[in-house]
Parts: sequence; structure tokens; C-alpha cells
Amino acid sequence: MTLVEVCHLYQIEKWTLRRIADKFKTDHHRIKRTLIAGGVVITNENRLRAPFTDEHKKKIGEKSKGRKAWNKGVRADELTIRRYIKARMRTLIDLDLYPDLSRLQFLIRITSKHFKHLAHCDEVRKAFLDKFYFDERFNRLYDRWQESGENKWYYPSIDHMSSKFNGENWTLDNLQFLTWFENRAKAEMNQDEWEKFKLDTNTSSDLFI
Repeated sequence: MTLVEVCHLYQIEKWTLRRIADKFKTDHHRIKRTLIAGGVVITNENRLRAPFTDEHKKKIGEKSKGRKAWNKGVRADELTIRRYIKARMRTLIDLDLYPDLSRLQFLIRITSKHFKHLAHCDEVRKAFLDKFYFDERFNRLYDRWQESGENKWYYPSIDHMSSKFNGENWTLDNLQFLTWFENRAKAEMNQDEWEKFKLDTNTSSDLFI
């Protein structure tokens, strides 16, 4: 072990004192004294620790078994959640205009899923929230979905009244919510075709709105 080697590892390679000590099979106090004697300033900034061995990782895993996470069971308050949502959306929209948090979160997820059409700017996003948060059909669907225990067949699914096969029309007047089941049954039919089909075939279901 030479001063040049130790200085190179500490100053150039950015090794920690302990990592250098392990390499030369000595203790880190001796490495520190060697560096100080060579006029090197000791600092902990940007030090590269030795990578964990598989055995070390295994020991950490064994010690962690059964350990309860510090935040397990801790639920953030609603104000914190709303601030987080707003920051993540990077929006200036006043989310307090929509008091039911879970309903608001549901609609925000829809806009995020169809970001290019429903969330590319605050004006478009707010128009969507204003329309459907207060929409009677959507709220009836959402309440029924909740009452069902969030059964997938009742899930409120966004639908194009005029089929996307006629050209993708994402204007709010062309959007509605149906149950997931009814949306699948409607398939690529326009809304008027779907209504006529149900009437002509006497097709009905609790899953239809």
C-alpha cells in the first residue's frame, strides 16, 4: 500500500475510506491518517461505496422479513391528497370545485388515459370535469358501480355516441358514460342504432342505462 495508490483511489476513483481499507486489508483509521499526512482533505461527498455482495443482500432481506413499514396503515388526509393530485397534474384548476374526492379521482384517471384528447390543456380538462362531474347519467352509473362493490360489469366506461368508425370525435357532445357491459354490447353502433336495436329486439338489462 503506497500513498499514491491510496490517494488515487480516494481522490480519483472516489472510494470511501472503508472500501480502501478493505482492499488493503487494514482499517479505515489508518487510511485516513495516511491521506491527512499526504495533505489530502477528507470529505464524504460523492463517495463510491463497495457494491453489496449477494450474501450481504441476503442478510438485509432476512433482517427485513416481518418488519412493518413505517407508513403501513397510514392514510393521507384529503387536503394532502388534493395537493398531490394538483401538483402531479400541473394544473391551475381549482379542484375544490369538485367536493367528492373519489369521484373526482375517477374522472381524472379517465382524462389521463385519453390525455391527447381530454387532458392536453387545462381548458379541455376542466370542461370535461365540469360536464361529467355534475352529469346525472355519470353519477347514477358511478353510484351503481360503488353499490355493486365495483363490479367490472357496472364500471362507468367512456363511450362515443357516434362510433369512432365514423371518425374519432372527442367533442364533449359526442361523449357519454355507459356501463362497461353496455359499452361492449353497443360495440361500434351509433347511439341511435343502439337504441333502435334494443327496441326492435326487446333487449334490456339492469346493466343498461
